[in-house]
Amino acid sequence: MIDREDAMTAPVYEPPRGRNSYLAYVACCVIGIALVVWRYVDLLVRSLSSGTVSVPVRMTATSEVPQPPGGATVTAEHLVLRAPIADVPAGAIGYIRVGDALEVLFVSALIALVAAVAWKISRGGLFDRSTTRILDWLAAAVLVAGFVPQFVRRMGWNWVVSGLGWDGRLPTPDVDHQFVPVYLGLLVVICFRFALTASQRMVRDQSGLV
Repeated sequence: MIDREDAMTAPVYEPPRGRNSYLAYVACCVIGIALVVWRYVDLLVRSLSSGTVSVPVRMTATSEVPQPPGGATVTAEHLVLRAPIADVPAGAIGYIRVGDALEVLFVSALIALVAAVAWKISRGGLFDRSTTRILDWLAAAVLVAGFVPQFVRRMGWNWVVSGLGWDGRLPTPDVDHQFVPVYLGLLVVICFRFALTASQRMVRDQSGLV
């Protein structure tokens, strides 16, 4: 008679081998984290070396941009403001730096959690309860990574814009909302979790029968 707890923790199938191994996938996730961190460090070093901070802004459409020779009039309302760090409040710079760092942290956590799921599969732990817990963490990380860094960074951008002392209408920080990718990411994670939960029930019910 197989103990119920043993049936829940013991691998119920042989993990894939050879070219079908998930180890290469996990390695790609590690490389992805390294690239995310490298991009953050590169942008930070460029900002410090130039002494400026970049703020994407939206303002009244202007035609004061290079015009094409064909005669069409081109207007622009999305611009990148490069403000000297010495001319803006230090707190605003702090918010921007923290927002950037949080984005790197949460995106790296997302990649690591996906790698953890792949690692569990490669070790034969697809139907372990710990795999569904990782998926729960992954769903929460998708929400946090999609909104928290941008929220913190936008507070800094607003502070930079208001701190420059513009007369009249202020340009508005241009925020790229993450509603669609966050929504789609949650759907994929939750759908996979539902399928895995249903499979775990079948594995428990059939344990010891085959």
